[in-house]
Amino acid sequence: MDLLSSLFGTYWRNKQSNNSRPADFAPSYGAFVPSYYTNLLRRPTTNQQAQDLYNHTRTVAWYMDAFPFLSQTKLPVKVGLDDIIGVIPIWGDLVGVILALYQVFLAFLFGVPQAILTRMVVNVVIDGVIGIVPIVGDLLDVLFKSNLRNLELLEEWLIKEAPQYQISIPPSKEFLPKLKKGAKTWNKAAGDPDPRDKYRNLPRTARMQPADLD
Repeated sequence: MDLLSSLFGTYWRNKQSNNSRPADFAPSYGAFVPSYYTNLLRRPTTNQQAQDLYNHTRTVAWYMDAFPFLSQTKLPVKVGLDDIIGVIPIWGDLVGVILALYQVFLAFLFGVPQAILTRMVVNVVIDGVIGIVPIVGDLLDVLFKSNLRNLELLEEWLIKEAPQYQISIPPSKEFLPKLKKGAKTWNKAAGDPDPRDKYRNLPRTARMQPADLD
């Protein structure tokens, strides 16, 4: 708890010092837009459905292991929902495992091979077992990011072995990019073209470069 209090204290101090500045991060990254829910409970049949499902999967993974509003500050480690609820003995770890398995289910919807799904489940089990150990387990749980590991497995498969999908995948180091100085945001009301359109007709799934902002 002391570690979490220290991390959140650092975040709020940074936030208060930056209150007068405009938002530093873009609202989207190419075709990636944070998605907090999905109605798709079957395999995607169009590239847009695949992109939407990926957007939700990536959002779940990051919020579980690395809250974007914390990871984009100067904190020494990434902290997510899994780390916070894991402080609650047994029940917190159980909820964390269930939520992590939800991400595995989302990967299953893509048609990920059994071997990769097995590796994902193993990561979840390792994370759950680590979290059961009092104090030391909670500290190790902050370092072992099963959800981000599983997201990496999904992305690697999508890029290398899933030609049926054409998905824009952001760089793995950040949830959303920092806005360049002087960069203009997309104004839909003014009739500006959607900057994500250039990522929607890809020949195959690809990872965007850090410079590919809105």
